[in-house]
Amino acid sequence: MPTWTKPSRSFAATSSKVRPPTLLNRPQINDEAWNALIDTSVHPIVYAYTWYLDCVSPEWKALVWASAQNYEIVMPLPVKKKWGFSAVQQPLFCQYLGLFSREEITEESTVVFLESVSRHFSYISAYNFHPWHTPLLRKLLSSHSEFEVKEVAAHWLNVAKSYSKVASHYANDRRRNLKKSRKYDWQCFDSQDIEPLILLFQENHASKIQNVKESAYVLLRSLVDIVLKKSMGRIQYASLSGKFHAGVVILEKNDMGIYIFNAANAIGRKGNARTFLLDQYFQKTAEQLQVFDFESPEAESIAAFYQSFGAKKRVFVSIKKNNLPFPLRQLQQFRKWFFLRRRAGA
Repeated sequence: MPTWTKPSRSFAATSSKVRPPTLLNRPQINDEAWNALIDTSVHPIVYAYTWYLDCVSPEWKALVWASAQNYEIVMPLPVKKKWGFSAVQQPLFCQYLGLFSREEITEESTVVFLESVSRHFSYISAYNFHPWHTPLLRKLLSSHSEFEVKEVAAHWLNVAKSYSKVASHYANDRRRNLKKSRKYDWQCFDSQDIEPLILLFQENHASKIQNVKESAYVLLRSLVDIVLKKSMGRIQYASLSGKFHAGVVILEKNDMGIYIFNAANAIGRKGNARTFLLDQYFQKTAEQLQVFDFESPEAESIAAFYQSFGAKKRVFVSIKKNNLPFPLRQLQQFRKWFFLRRRAGA
């Protein structure tokens, strides 16, 4: 395994003719050096730790600069094999990644990493960049016609280590619903058991979502298990008479909470149990948090729910690329056509 060399200079201090980053396979990555960089990076995120990536994308690779032994800028790349090619694909429960450094990412570094990603990978199903990269990427991606670019809205709540500040931004309807929830006499429980929440999701939400595979539940179980062991998240349930009617999973790291999974049955929805749970969470943890990320909503109604807590849109950039050989592109198109016909019942 490479020996970590302490960084000696910043990317910004180098000449414009910098050498490209090095592509490393997972076994070549020094976990201690990598995680130390993520911990102290300007914009850290729990998704970028080696143990998290190992869970959601076991075959992940990375671009590193300045060298394989000296991590000053890193870019994790979740990779899967498709048709014999290494393809970049954003995994489940990993909303965005990007470039991580102890100093602000410069335009020069962003260009070099984009060029390197494009050179190494013919197919990018999706790669999402941290919202902090958005201004630079808007400027630079127009020069990279090989990428299909999409902007996606996450919703961030400015907690600022103060519950009173959070509560002051609740919309009037959220205040009313929180008041209604208290009439149900909900009990809030911290738990180590994800199974009741998975069951709530399967019975109340899964049928409304296309193609929820069993592998997604297996992944969620594994991820929650390791997050809880590392004390970087929690499961909370809303209970009446000893029965769970709603639950949430929240990741916690680097002054940030992430609302990664939730579910509620009919009683939980009618009793505003998730509003109750989120408010309880903010009361308990606000002093440790700067930001709470509700993640990207699947529907306008969900976005409205997040915004009613005072959350604001934070745009992140997602790129795609398809430079596969012509026969494989044709096969892709056929598979998409066949899937759409099956879904339509044709």
